[in-house]
Amino acid sequence: MSTILWSLIGIALFIHLTRSLLAIKQWSAPTAEFFSGDLLTLGDNLVCIPEREIDSQLPDDAPTVICFPGLLEDMRYFLNVHRETPARLIIINNANYQNPFAARPSPEPVWWQVNPHRLGTIAHDAFCMVKVVEHFIKEGAVYLHGHSRGGAVALEAGRQQPHLFRQATAVLEAAVVPQGRLANNGERYLKPVGLYLLPFVFTVLRLLPEEKRRRALMIRKPTVNKNKLVAAFPYVPKQYATVVSQVADIIQWQLKSDVSYYEHFAAVCLITGERDQVLWRKAMLASARQSAKVQVIETQDTDHFPSLEKPDEVSALFAKQLAHCHSMTAEELTE
Repeated sequence: MSTILWSLIGIALFIHLTRSLLAIKQWSAPTAEFFSGDLLTLGDNLVCIPEREIDSQLPDDAPTVICFPGLLEDMRYFLNVHRETPARLIIINNANYQNPFAARPSPEPVWWQVNPHRLGTIAHDAFCMVKVVEHFIKEGAVYLHGHSRGGAVALEAGRQQPHLFRQATAVLEAAVVPQGRLANNGERYLKPVGLYLLPFVFTVLRLLPEEKRRRALMIRKPTVNKNKLVAAFPYVPKQYATVVSQVADIIQWQLKSDVSYYEHFAAVCLITGERDQVLWRKAMLASARQSAKVQVIETQDTDHFPSLEKPDEVSALFAKQLAHCHSMTAEELTE
């Protein structure tokens, strides 16, 4: 009996040590893409200001769109949808994620401060967004475009420094929101067993051929760009421990936050997919409808990634909504 017990203990210890090594391992980056523009290091985050043809046509007081991608996504998520957006474009990467571009980022500027929040939390990335607004925005309107977890990052930035965002507009796309939920009771399956197994899951996904990897992730509504970005999901984080922290924090943030987060902005726009296999769409809409500041835009024939599934439609909706929100804000200030 003791031999069997010690064997089981040995197996359990081996599994746990393997899981720990996979979680903290520094994984190699995927093949980098060409990039033209500026890359800047801000602690564990990376900020990019892409070079676009439309930039030369922008006036000095042009608005600025600051984007933040979702879990397992990188900065490329926004490049296509904002290619023609008439605003300055700044994209912030998730902390401790790979640089997807074949360009070396500049070192930290002298004004950067040590991030006081734990790596992998929404608060950590929101701190970086706050510093970008403080040091990059001198004039013009500010719009925050956050997809999925990036929506929560935008809302959390408003909570951390409300005075910076009173005249800003938050555009939340298929977003993690206050009192939201994961789809299909995801919280129940992820805590605690699912979270523990995530490093194994992502390691296996890295080994699969691209077509099988996409199929395993069960992402519907395929497009060429979406297929490329979704297939790269297991390669995007530098360490899987960061993803485990992010998922656990998403669950806690949605549970503990309330709809007062919306009140820190001049306006909030929620863009939803027709369905959502990642976040519970019903809870997302219920959260948004508790604040008069939130306007809901429902896209058609889309899932969790509207900007990848219908980029032209979302780009047009985004530009129209930004103009509408900006004019509404101006009217309120005049009254």
